Amino acid sequence: MPELVYRHKTGLYVNLTNRCPTACVFCIKNEWKMFYRGSDLNLDGAEPEAGAFTGLIKDAWLQKSFDELVFCGYGEPTMRLETLIKIARAVKTGQGLSPVPDELRIRLNTNGLGSLINGRDIVPELKGLIDSVHVSLITVDAVQWLALMRPGPEYARNGFESALTFVRAAARVLPETVVTAIAGIGADLGKIRALAGELGAGIRIRPVLD
Repeated sequence: MPELVYRHKTGLYVNLTNRCPTACVFCIKNEWKMFYRGSDLNLDGAEPEAGAFTGLIKDAWLQKSFDELVFCGYGEPTMRLETLIKIARAVKTGQGLSPVPDELRIRLNTNGLGSLINGRDIVPELKGLIDSVHVSLITVDAVQWLALMRPGPEYARNGFESALTFVRAAARVLPETVVTAIAGIGADLGKIRALAGELGAGIRIRPVLD
């Protein structure tokens, strides 16, 4: 059975969707057959409403508390922006989620294309709900970004610039914005560190999963 929420380290992760605007060369969902460290993340087209997720979040907390709630699965969470916001708001307002604390840290892992996907600047909608956003920017070069991220045709032309704009906007209004990159795939990590600083974001270099 697919898991709508799953644990990893000290966090509880929310598996909103398998849809994604990119087919990144470094993504391991196909090699790992839609499993992540024992958790089946293959939703097989199903995308339950917010209530299904909030119920599972509460149940998970009652079993064992966690340090943060993370929107991250084998898909791009902002493709279900309305559901994401409903879940985050339920946590932050305590709507039926007691004893889950309303100060629980909420993180969004994204490729930064949420505004392009939704046709508007979504950063203001995340304010007060998302405590940390990690944006998989990967490179400073637009051509290399296309080669590594492999976006769908509708996201190829403006995707890289849209991701940069998203990072810059998020860094202005959210408590924490982090650019992420991957060691060993050919990107210039020094330049990525510099770009992150210029955008007002932190930086996290992660290893390739195998």
